[in-house]
Amino acid sequence: MNKKKLAQFHSQLESIRSELMGGVEKSNLGVKENEVGQVADISDDAARTYNRQLEGELEEQEWKKLKQVDNAIEKINTGEYGICTQCETTIPEARLEVVPYTEFCTQCLSEMEKNPKATTITEKNPFEEN
Repeated sequence: MNKKKLAQFHSQLESIRSELMGGVEKSNLGVKENEVGQVADISDDAARTYNRQLEGELEEQEWKKLKQVDNAIEKINTGEYGICTQCETTIPEARLEVVPYTEFCTQCLSEMEKNPKATTITEKNPFEEN
C-alpha cells in the first residue's frame, strides 16, 4: 500500500478515535448527572437501572472499537496495517475503506462467525470478570 493511502487511513482512524473518545466522555457525564437526580418512585428507579445497563453495554462496545482503532494505528506505525491477524494475507483496500480498523479479511471473519469458539483472544476485556 502506498504512503498516500496509508496517510488517508491514518487520518480516518484518528478521526474515528476522536469521535469515540468524545462519546465516552459524554456518556460518563450523562451517567454522573443521572446519579445526582433523586429517585421519585420504583418505576423511575427501574428505568434508571435499565438505562445504566444500556450505557454500560454501549461503553463496552465503544471500548472494543477504540482498541481496534488503536491497534490499526499501531499497525500503520509498524508497517503491518492491512494484514489479516488470522491468516496474514493482505486485506483488500475496499474492505479497509469500509472498516479501516478491521483486523481480519472477510474469509477469516466469516469462519470466525461460523465457529466463534475457535477464535483467538487477542486482548482481555476489562469489563469481564475473572
